[in-house]
Amino acid sequence: MQILDFLKLIRYKNLLIIVITQYLMRWCVIAPFLKTINQEMQFSEGLFALLVLATVLIAAAGYAINDYFDIKTDFANHPESVIVGTKISRRWAMTYNNIFNFIGVAIGFWISYKIELINLGFLFLFVSGGLWFYSALYKKQLIIGNIIVALFAAIVPLLTVIYEIPLLNKVITPNRPPVEATVVSIMFLYITGYSIFAFLTTLAREIIKDVEDLEGDDISGRQTIPVTWGIKTSKSIIISILSIILILLSIIYINFFQDFTTLIYIMLFIFIPIIFLIIKLLKANKKADFHFISTGLKGVMLLGLLFSVLLWFVIE
Repeated sequence: MQILDFLKLIRYKNLLIIVITQYLMRWCVIAPFLKTINQEMQFSEGLFALLVLATVLIAAAGYAINDYFDIKTDFANHPESVIVGTKISRRWAMTYNNIFNFIGVAIGFWISYKIELINLGFLFLFVSGGLWFYSALYKKQLIIGNIIVALFAAIVPLLTVIYEIPLLNKVITPNRPPVEATVVSIMFLYITGYSIFAFLTTLAREIIKDVEDLEGDDISGRQTIPVTWGIKTSKSIIISILSIILILLSIIYINFFQDFTTLIYIMLFIFIPIIFLIIKLLKANKKADFHFISTGLKGVMLLGLLFSVLLWFVIE
């Protein structure tokens, strides 16, 4: 087995995005907001690194088990990229899944124990189990599989604030100035906004990928949206989701920003690309067209994430 095959199995590029996402949330959103009220982050760097590691391990386990159950469909959709069963045995794919899940969940419970909120560890157990059942069962069912993947994407940025706020609440007591609690609430709203953006873009992209893989999914008996309702309805749903993103971004800009720099960034790197992808989607009728749109939407997701860097300057 080549190391490159292993890295492809666990989708190392996606794992890197998870790492970047969580550190950007920490240093470009949480830290600047706390600085405005002369507070520091209470969740230590060591524990945060373990939080990122746990998230990455559970995601890697999810990718491994997904390929384990997807061999037949993957051979039908893109045989050239199949790894499990060709370059990595099914046994090893299952082994990687078990090891990564065990370590990831164990780390999740450990960091939760360290901040005296052991129940938070069950979140990692829930995600781990959810990704397993997604690959084994829910991926074949209408809509449910798409929503599970989108929820995991939403949890990634949200985890950073879920572990920070309980510790801040011990420092920012009712005796402190009310503005401190207000800033923490706004900080939570900002990261929740990122989570909603991640959920919606991932949901739209998952449906696009289902359209791209329509032939293989139909052969495998999967009840995806394109298989069940057709490509035309799938396009309508995707366009509706992308339109909701544009509407929500407009509302957020009007209520929280209204500065020229943010307007230019949102217009150039999110609004215009999404509108362009919607136009491409309306005309799409080949597998290559949907693959292009899927890749483009992934780029929009990254550009939305990088907005946090601009946000750092705005808050500062």
